[in-house]
Amino acid sequence: MMSTRLYSAHRQGLTFTEALAAAPGGFALLTTPWRYVVTTTAEARAAVPDGVFEARLFDARCELRWKETDDERGTAVALTEDPAGLPPGFDPLPELDVSGVVDGEYLLWGRAVTESGGWTTLTTERIGSLRVPAVIAAGGHAALTTREYIERDPLYGNAAVVEERLLGLAPSEPVDLRRETA
Repeated sequence: MMSTRLYSAHRQGLTFTEALAAAPGGFALLTTPWRYVVTTTAEARAAVPDGVFEARLFDARCELRWKETDDERGTAVALTEDPAGLPPGFDPLPELDVSGVVDGEYLLWGRAVTESGGWTTLTTERIGSLRVPAVIAAGGHAALTTREYIERDPLYGNAAVVEERLLGLAPSEPVDLRRETA
């Protein structure tokens, strides 16, 4: 079985704007007291939303997580399989050698109703609408793509997910569990 190495680094005392400057291009999931924002890193840099207290900024190569800890400053942690993808000025953390990875996805609520300029509006009666920076065909679904890092306990052989990284947004279809179990 091939092993995979996950590299990480952190930096404390950063404002969200400083963390955003170190983030990879790609997607941004931003949490504010008023709303949850799904956008691109470029759009977040162009117009930083007010009150962001937690963020996940990612592309297929790297994820940067930032969480406010005190007075608009917080801690940022970057995760990547390529050490060259770590932001400069961040302090390295111990490398993690894992025995396997599993690529997966988290299906987002709603179906695509409109697409314009690389953005799609998903809608559902329960939740309302959400614009996402991805091209999804009308009636289709979107998902956050992920990679889970699996480690095996050397003493007992149990396996566990020890880390997860967001990779992107992509078209997806829900699994019909009735068909899977038949």
